[in-house]
Amino acid sequence: MHQPVGNLPWVIEEAYQKAYLPLFRTIANYTEIKINLHISGPLLIWLKNNHPEFLDIISELNANKQVEIIGGGFYEPILAIIPEEDRLRQIIMMVDWWKENYGISPKGIWLAERVWVPDLPSTLQKLGIEYTFIDDYLLHIIGLSEEETFYTYETEYQGNSVTIFPINESIRYFVPWKSPSESIEYLKKACDQSHEKIVVMISDAEKMGVWPAGDRTTHDICYVSGYDGTKGWMDSFFESILEHSWIKSVLISEYMENHGSQGLIYLPTSSYDKMAIWALPTPLRKRIENLRTKALENDIPNAEDVLMFTQGSIWQNFLVKYSQSNVMHKRMLYCREKLNRIASQISISESNEIWDNILASQSNDSYWSGMFGGIYYRFLRHACLKFVNTAEYLIDRACQDNAIILPELKIQDVLLDGQLDGILENKSISCFVSSLRGGSVFSLNLKKGTYDFQNVLRRKLEAYHTDDAAVAEDSIEKWTFQDHFFREISTIQKYQSNQYKDIGNFTNQKYTIEHVPKGRLSLNRFGKILGRNEEDIPCSVSKSYCLQESSLIVDYEINFPEGKGENIFYFSPEMNFLGASYPYKTHGYLNERKFNLSEFVTEEQCTFFMIQDLNELEKVSLSVTFPESVKCMVFPVYSFTKTEIGFEEQYQGTSLFPFFKITESNHVFQIEVILSKIA
Repeated sequence: MHQPVGNLPWVIEEAYQKAYLPLFRTIANYTEIKINLHISGPLLIWLKNNHPEFLDIISELNANKQVEIIGGGFYEPILAIIPEEDRLRQIIMMVDWWKENYGISPKGIWLAERVWVPDLPSTLQKLGIEYTFIDDYLLHIIGLSEEETFYTYETEYQGNSVTIFPINESIRYFVPWKSPSESIEYLKKACDQSHEKIVVMISDAEKMGVWPAGDRTTHDICYVSGYDGTKGWMDSFFESILEHSWIKSVLISEYMENHGSQGLIYLPTSSYDKMAIWALPTPLRKRIENLRTKALENDIPNAEDVLMFTQGSIWQNFLVKYSQSNVMHKRMLYCREKLNRIASQISISESNEIWDNILASQSNDSYWSGMFGGIYYRFLRHACLKFVNTAEYLIDRACQDNAIILPELKIQDVLLDGQLDGILENKSISCFVSSLRGGSVFSLNLKKGTYDFQNVLRRKLEAYHTDDAAVAEDSIEKWTFQDHFFREISTIQKYQSNQYKDIGNFTNQKYTIEHVPKGRLSLNRFGKILGRNEEDIPCSVSKSYCLQESSLIVDYEINFPEGKGENIFYFSPEMNFLGASYPYKTHGYLNERKFNLSEFVTEEQCTFFMIQDLNELEKVSLSVTFPESVKCMVFPVYSFTKTEIGFEEQYQGTSLFPFFKITESNHVFQIEVILSKIA
């Protein structure tokens, strides 16, 4: 049972009413059925606050040895991508929660998205964790047959071992999509009079109630009419298990007490097969999915081997596939680095509060996408970054209370891409600048509002996008102060669909970066512009960033050292801002005219642009002021994504293209960005 950090309360309530409650009411009716249960931390908190009676039911079933509680990382992080200290904190937090609230001590853990890395046994043995689960897919790719996956195994890292329970893919797909008789027929493969063999069916509780199923939902299938119109599928399934004495329903700990492992194995870094394919770059994902489809249909030679050995990528490559995923992850790492620098100088209570926010930001759903995963949902990304920003706000407060001074300007490789980034901070704002990607701003935060206005997702073509839908893909990061040059201003549709022609070589390109006097960060690039006669015209762009109270001041100088002849250019420092967390209590202003951020498309002269997010927990504002009236194009950025409920169009932010006419060989101007909390 899992709900991510930041999910909408009414979504969780629906899952409770349609899936969790009816599922465990049904389980309680079958006292001989044993259930192994993991509940993610954010959902535990929600249940404790909203339906404590449900957790009382779970506790009673545990006391009656009908349910075994499985632990895990409290905020459901991908353990593979967080530091060892954080892994331990996450797992201990889950164990402590169950101990303190219900006197239960989980002995095993659930791996979020079943992402395995070979060093995990060291982490788990430090905490006395005895077992975990991985997909049988991992056993197949190291050479084990289906028959050999009906057992448990030991794996180790530097002498630290843990028991592995393989999750059976076949039966997981039968439940609840096939009749119970098909599950029973499959289990005959593992029939064993001594009950040495074990088949683990573990899956999303949400699948048993809120997933779509044609013209109805799985709630109807599981608890109302099933497939034959007479009885809920779940009742039929449990009755079928109890009808066959050769099937023994068992708790994981009971199995471990009575049966040993089959021996030692070593597993590669991986997850389940579909996740590994989703992590691939889109062209490769399409190729491998096409290949596997042909193999499933037996349209190619050695189809079984193709299915066995065609592997995807590793989960970590989502951080490469989606740049915003990497921004969230690296901002979390940078924040915990700041905390570690001051931890010895602040109180334990201050440190623990900061740590809790850092750990909450590690909830995995906002970092990836496939058929599931939520990076396309801006409110999940917003929740992740809100926890990071809250942690940084608390660090600032602790520094103030304890007379600790941290530098307000730093240059270091925050994104860990091998190039230097700039960090500007004061008591109100933090600003992160990439030297590798156009000297652009990849994170712009109002500390008091704990709001990252730069949380805009770059649009990408996905494998499920077809020629039937006009889907735009961004050729550069949707960060702010990406420097474009145009010979003429095109139609707004060209900028919306990324079909414009940039005649400079500055966007997404490497800038030099240095600290200059008066707390300024200077970014510079010497490049070229394509002239009217297709000639290369040398050009330099210099921009400096500095913070003043609640403002980011950006000074530009555009210089043509050899002159630019008769050419007239338009320079446009593209800006992209998140204008809505969720729901749409948001709007914008162009000059004095109010507009709807999610719908407004315009091109007109302006000196002032503003967006406001007035949702209950936000109430923040960002405004941009230009030194003169310039032509601006404003439009929403939408992505087209596929989820378990079908295709969805998702608002990701608002783009602003101002156009400065360059008629001289040296052009200087200033832009001010003001961030504020609305009372």
